[in-house]
Amino acid sequence: MQTKLIKVLNPDKANELINLGFKYTLESINNQTVYAFFVSKELTDYLHSNFDAKDFFYNNMLHF
Repeated sequence: MQTKLIKVLNPDKANELINLGFKYTLESINNQTVYAFFVSKELTDYLHSNFDAKDFFYNNMLHF
């Protein structure tokens, strides 16, 4: 199964990605807002160049 979502918990990091035009949806995990971005080559390249590994994680499920 191919991973389809990259999740970011930190709102400042998420806003950085949003301002760059990456598509996302909001979800809630344990009453915390999580930003779920749709995987693309551009996004993964940006994350690996500009974010620490602890700033995001890959997942296939959305929580409502």
